[in-house]
Amino acid sequence: MSYLALGAVTKAVAELLSKKMNKPALLGTVIPKVTALPPDDERVGENDGVNLFLYRVSVNPFFSNTGWRGDRQNPSGTKRPPLALTLHYLLTAYAKKADGAALDDITSHQLLGNAMAILHEYPVLNDVHDGDFDASLDAQFAPELRDSFEKIKVSIVPAATTEEFSKIWTGFSKALRLSVLYEVSLVQIAPAPPYPLVGPPVQSVQLSVATRGVPLLETVSPPEGAAGTQITIKGSGLKAQGRQTVVTFGDVRLAESDLVRCTPGEIVLAVPSSLQRGPRVQLTVDCGAGESAPAFFEVRPWINFIQPLRGIGGIPLAIPFQAAEGTALAVEFDGQTIPVTYDDAAQAIMTSVPESVASSGLKPVVLLVGSDPVQRSNARLFELMPQIETVNITTQDSPAQTTIVVTGKRLAGNDVHLRYGELLIRKGENADAAQLQVSVPRLLQSGLPVSVLVDNRESNPLPPQLQSVEPAAASRGAVVRLNGRGLSGKAVVVKFGATSLDLGPQAFATLLEAAVPVALEPGDVQLQVNIDGADTNALTFTVLG
Repeated sequence: MSYLALGAVTKAVAELLSKKMNKPALLGTVIPKVTALPPDDERVGENDGVNLFLYRVSVNPFFSNTGWRGDRQNPSGTKRPPLALTLHYLLTAYAKKADGAALDDITSHQLLGNAMAILHEYPVLNDVHDGDFDASLDAQFAPELRDSFEKIKVSIVPAATTEEFSKIWTGFSKALRLSVLYEVSLVQIAPAPPYPLVGPPVQSVQLSVATRGVPLLETVSPPEGAAGTQITIKGSGLKAQGRQTVVTFGDVRLAESDLVRCTPGEIVLAVPSSLQRGPRVQLTVDCGAGESAPAFFEVRPWINFIQPLRGIGGIPLAIPFQAAEGTALAVEFDGQTIPVTYDDAAQAIMTSVPESVASSGLKPVVLLVGSDPVQRSNARLFELMPQIETVNITTQDSPAQTTIVVTGKRLAGNDVHLRYGELLIRKGENADAAQLQVSVPRLLQSGLPVSVLVDNRESNPLPPQLQSVEPAAASRGAVVRLNGRGLSGKAVVVKFGATSLDLGPQAFATLLEAAVPVALEPGDVQLQVNIDGADTNALTFTVLG
C-alpha cells in the first residue's frame, strides 16, 4: 500500500455504511448521510446520518521488526519493515433538528444502532461482495487494499470509557455525544525504495563512452487479434546486455521468460488472456534504461464483464457482446465448452453455469467466436460457490447427539464448516464433493437454515430465506423487490397466496423482482418463494385496491 491507504480505508468504510444503512427500511423515509468530518465541523449535524472521524493513528508493534512481504502486485517484498498502522475512528450519529422536537436524539440512537449492526455483520471489508458493496470494485474498495496480503478488519473497542470520550470531545469544545470507538487494521504502508548509496572513493580514473537510450517501438504486427495471438514488436534497443527486458501489456507485466523471443530488434509474445482493461491495450518495453513510448494493440473479441460475478451451478450467465448475425458463438467455462444462445434485444450471449464443475473457486470464462479459426477473448473470472441440495438431520437422546448430513456439489475442501442457524460446526478437510456429515454432542433446535462453507466460500442456504419485500404494499401490476438469501436457481416461483408467478431461472441470490399478479384481490396475502423445489419462509404482503 502507499500513503493513500489511510484515505482509501476511510472511504471504503464510509461507502459500506452509506450503501447499507436503512436496509431494510426500518427508519421509514429517513435517508442517512455518511460524513467523514471533524466533530466540530458544523456540517455534521445538517442531516440525519453518522459521522466517521479518524481521531488517532497508532503504530502496530507486532510488525515493527518484520520485513515487508510485498503484495499481490509486488510479491517479492523487502527486508525493510513496513509502516504498520491501526486506525482509530469515532463513530457518532446525528439527527437533523426539528422545530419543537425534543426527541431528536432518538433518531440518532437508531442511526447509531443501524451503523453498528452493519459493521458487526461485515467486519472484514475484503470479504464483502453483494449488490450494495463489492470489494472487487475499484470505486468502492481501492485496488491497493485488495492487493494487500493483509485483510482490512473493523472491530469495536469495548473498553472505551466515558472519561476517554470526554477527552476526545473536550478537545473540540463540544458537548459529549453518544459515540462508539472502532479500530481498523491492518494497514501497511510499503517502505519507499532506498536512495542509492554514495559510491566508494575513486581509485583509478577510467572513461567509457556508450550510447544508451530508451527502447524504440516501430511496429506491432498484427495490430489486433484474439487472446493467445502471437504478435511481433519491431524496434531498436529492445534488449540490453546484462539486463532483463520487461514488457507491460495493458495491466499485465511480462518478464523476459514469458516472451516467445527477445532480441535487440524484435520481441515476439502471446497476447495474455488475463487482461482486464481493454479492448485497446497499451504496451511498453523497458530494458533498464527507461520505458519506451507506448504502442497499442486491439484485443478482439473482448468481454467487458459478465453477469453475475458469482453463484451456484445451473443459474443463468449473461455476457454482453455485439455479434453479427450467423456468427458462431460458444463459451468456455473453466476449460469446458458450453452451448449458448444470443439475445438480440439485450445484445448479450446467454448461457448457464455448468453444474458439472467439480470444485468451487474462481473459474475463467472465455468467449469463443467464429469457427475457422476460433477467436478467443480475454478471460473474466466467475466465483463458483458450493451448492447444497438436501439436508437430513437425525438425533439421539443417550448420549445426546445431533447428526447433520448434507448432499450437493463442490463440497470438498481443506477447510470446511457447516453453518446451522448461528452455530458454526467445523469439519476440517472433507474429501467427498457430493456429501458432508457432521455431528455435535447435544440436541439442536430443529428447523434452522443450513449452509456449508468450503474454504471460506458459502453455499446457498436450505431452506432459502426471504428477508423483506419492498414495498410491503403495492397495487396489482406493480413490480416489487424481494430480498433474501439463496434466491437464485434453475426454477424460481413466487407465490402470492394461491397465485403463482413463474420467474424461470434466476441468477442473483439476494434479489428478485416480481410483478404483483393482476388477478389478486385487494388485501393481505402470504408471499413465499420456491427455489428448485425448496420453499422459503412466508411474509405478509398487502395488495392495494
